[in-house]
Order: sequence, then structure tokens, then C-alpha cells
Amino acid sequence: MKEIDKWVGSRLTGVPTRSKPPGPILLAFVTVAVIVWVCVDRNWWPSPFGSYAWLDPLLAAIVCVLVFLVTGLIWAIRTLYVLGRDQRWSWWVVPAPAVVLAGLAFLALMPSTSLLDVRSEFDAIAVDLHDNPGVWRERFEIGPFDIRSAHSSPSGEVYFTDNASIFNTTIGWVYSPDAEPSGLTTVTHLDGPWYEYTSVWR
Repeated sequence: MKEIDKWVGSRLTGVPTRSKPPGPILLAFVTVAVIVWVCVDRNWWPSPFGSYAWLDPLLAAIVCVLVFLVTGLIWAIRTLYVLGRDQRWSWWVVPAPAVVLAGLAFLALMPSTSLLDVRSEFDAIAVDLHDNPGVWRERFEIGPFDIRSAHSSPSGEVYFTDNASIFNTTIGWVYSPDAEPSGLTTVTHLDGPWYEYTSVWR
């Protein structure tokens, strides 16, 4: 009702109403989206192989992108109206981009968890599969990592496929105690018998 009265009053007096700056609701959506994005990026999101399988990380990332696009557009429009048309300042312009920048700074400056941080768990499974050729393990977690499958090859390597592999690109880790694995697109030595790999199928 107050908004209608303001609009009517502005029509009668010829004085334009002041535009609304980005508010707390927009800030809440942006904050939640940034938190979810950080959790998905750092593998802190619930595993799709656990009891919260419905919280698929890929779906969460897509929702975050949509939220960023919509809230970014709303923020830009409201900010332009406040600063451009009304020619006034509002501190509500600052919080949303500040939260986004804080999230980006965290991802850029804080190291993410690597295989070496949970190596003992990888070692136990790798040795077991290495000693039992032909055995496969599928859809399980090691620390923050979601492993789609793990198996030993005829040449003695044990391959762990990350669930983040998509389309024709497979990423993961190789336990290869005898020699550096071959036949892969890229191989990066981590430590001891462990390598990180990317394989692109064409």
C-alpha cells in the first residue's frame, strides 16, 4: 500500500520516487550461492554416492550459475538506477559483489585438498586392487573425493576415475609402482607411485 501511495504521490507532484538499491534478499541469495559454489569446487558437497545422492553436485553448480546470472542482472539494474538516475549513494550496492569477491579470493588463495592429503586411504585400496587383478570397485568416497570406479590393469597399474569426468574426458589418479603409466593424454607425478592423469578419447 505504501508503494502505491508513493507512486500516486509522485505522479501528482511530478517528483520521481527513489529507486530501490540491491537489498538483503538479493544479498542472501548471493551468499548462499557463493557458499554452495565453494563447497562444490572444494569437494565439500555431499557425495552423490552417499545418503544425500539427490544433492547432485553438478545440479548444484548449474543452479549456482543461474542464481549468479539473475542476481547479477538485478544488482546491475538497481545499482544503475540508484547511482545513475537518482544520483545518490547506497551502501547496499557493496555487499553482494564483496561476497562474490571474498569467495573468489578464498578459492584462489586457499589450497584445495589433494590425493596426498588422504593418501593412506588411496594406498589401502590401491594395494588391495593391485594384489587382486580383475577386481573392480565402483561408486565410493575417499575423503572429499567421489570415485566413479577403481580397477587394476593387466600391466599392474591401478586406475581411479574421478566422478568429475565428463563426456570424452576422463580424469583421475594412477597407482603405478613399477613405471610411469603410458597411453594417457597427460600424466603428472604426485609422489612415489602416484600420478594424476587426464585422458581424452577421440
